[in-house]
Amino acid sequence: MTMTLRKLGMLAIGLVLALPFVFGGAMVVDAQADLSSNLTEVGDNTDLTTEDLTTTIGTLISAFVAVLGIVLLILIIYAGFLWMTAGGNSDQVGKAKTIMINSVIGLIILLAAYSISIFVVDALGDAGL
Repeated sequence: MTMTLRKLGMLAIGLVLALPFVFGGAMVVDAQADLSSNLTEVGDNTDLTTEDLTTTIGTLISAFVAVLGIVLLILIIYAGFLWMTAGGNSDQVGKAKTIMINSVIGLIILLAAYSISIFVVDALGDAGL
């Protein structure tokens, strides 16, 4: 029985990949036991908050909505600037109107999404999740 070089190479790669699973199983359990014994000490030194998940999600949603609100406000101001500096150019006025209408629609959608998300996060918080 002669093995080709390709088959021998595949066998060697398979053995190398299988070694950590065969011999490393007991070491992983020991590492987890060492990590969990010092978890409280590490948690005290990280300065992370211990808030609920719903509070953290609510904070992230509020920050995201604030950034999008600033972008939409800048777009509305830009559209107003275009409109005021149009000087009778109907193409520039049309462009300004389009930007302003789309920005206001985006702002309405953003406020609706924010109110829905706050309602859902509050409902989850009241449910104890």
